[in-house]
Amino acid sequence: MKKIHEPYSKFKGWLRGNNLTYKDIANFLGLSVATVSAKINGHSDFLLSEIQAIKKHFHLENEIFFNDNVA
Repeated sequence: MKKIHEPYSKFKGWLRGNNLTYKDIANFLGLSVATVSAKINGHSDFLLSEIQAIKKHFHLENEIFFNDNVA
């Protein structure tokens, strides 16, 4: 599957650091683990509403979804 954006590396690191899994995020959003994996790893896009829900629920800043190499 072709990537449409770079993986969300900061978010992946935050998940690891907080002992959360793709399954935890999938359950929270009502999605499959495969869908969440595709979104986090750049093969699909999160909906804005999904990002807003994640940010609000986990008290995250916008920057968690920004990639360092994006201008």
